[in-house]
Amino acid sequence: MVKREIKNTFITGLLIFIPISATLFIIFWVFRYIEDFLHPYLSQYGHYYPGMGWLLIIGIIFALGVLGRFTLGNKLIEFTENQLRKIPIIRTIYIGVKEATKAILVSETERLKGVVLIEYPRKGIYTLGFTTGAIIEEAREKTGKDLINVFVPTSPNPTSGFVILVPEEEVIYLKLKVEDALKVIISGGFTK
Repeated sequence: MVKREIKNTFITGLLIFIPISATLFIIFWVFRYIEDFLHPYLSQYGHYYPGMGWLLIIGIIFALGVLGRFTLGNKLIEFTENQLRKIPIIRTIYIGVKEATKAILVSETERLKGVVLIEYPRKGIYTLGFTTGAIIEEAREKTGKDLINVFVPTSPNPTSGFVILVPEEEVIYLKLKVEDALKVIISGGFTK
């Protein structure tokens, strides 16, 4: 019994440690990359101070945000995106990065509407899922059923998973909050 508790505690610790350390590593790597890239250019125009690259990047991001909020700027950004989408390899990279950015910046609770139970992978076994609020009209027309889009996340990384279309009468709605369901999935079922 003690052995199993030690093992479960260690696994829980790993589930906490790995995402935190991976996130810190990526942030550090990006910071170093930006600094190393901008250092020679910033040094030409005066004294270089560590962190100036970040200030420049934040300024560019803010300027693009201001530009994107106005009609003329929005048209310019739209035009640029359309041009990028015409270039074969660049299109694939750009669309992938843009969708990944949306997925990261839009919170889970904004994307996921409610927590549900569905019978999956077979009858009698239930899986937690999230309704997304999106409806595929053609699927409804072809099947003659009201289908609910259900995102079934994988554990411990709830950003990966798959979408299945489930007939509405087979969906069991739960009062569980999205945040609480995500905790269960991230912890691999160790938390309530």
